[in-house]
Amino acid sequence: MSPIIEDELFKKENFSRSPLPIGNYESCSFEQCDFSNGNLSGIVFNECEFIDCNLSNATLKNTTLNDVTFSGCKLLGLNFKSVSTFLMRFNFTNCNLQMAQFDFLKLKQTLFINCELQQATFNETDLSQAVFDECNLLETQFFNSNLEGAHFQTAYNFIIDPELNKMKGAKFSSSDLEGLLQKYKLQID
Repeated sequence: MSPIIEDELFKKENFSRSPLPIGNYESCSFEQCDFSNGNLSGIVFNECEFIDCNLSNATLKNTTLNDVTFSGCKLLGLNFKSVSTFLMRFNFTNCNLQMAQFDFLKLKQTLFINCELQQATFNETDLSQAVFDECNLLETQFFNSNLEGAHFQTAYNFIIDPELNKMKGAKFSSSDLEGLLQKYKLQID
């Protein structure tokens, strides 16, 4: 049985050199920690927060992320599609999520606030009521995803094909309609 670690603060730890021990982390905070290229497989994070951490290219196989917040984190190339989907819920603020993969996940009401999401993939992802506030979606891929009720009013650099995604009730700014119509090669002034 995995140990339970509760209410701990981990600050400026380098877990890419010596891995975080497998366990159940409850209400823990990780500040300025380096997990880059590390292995977080099988670890349970419940109601934890990651602040100014580097998790780029970390392995998340069967990692549980329940009620986890990421703030100011670098999450380049992270493959979220391999996490445990049981009780999965997380949000991002001021994070760099370039080339992250969110394919096949249920991410209803997930918050992406002021995030860099260039070249991320959301293939067959349920993003209903998700919020993309002030997010850069340059070359981000949305394919066969549920975007119903999602908020894109302040997102930018996106290209989303309404014919390839469910989009009923999705919210966009009128100034960004070009990103929805690009495949038609219309001239919009």
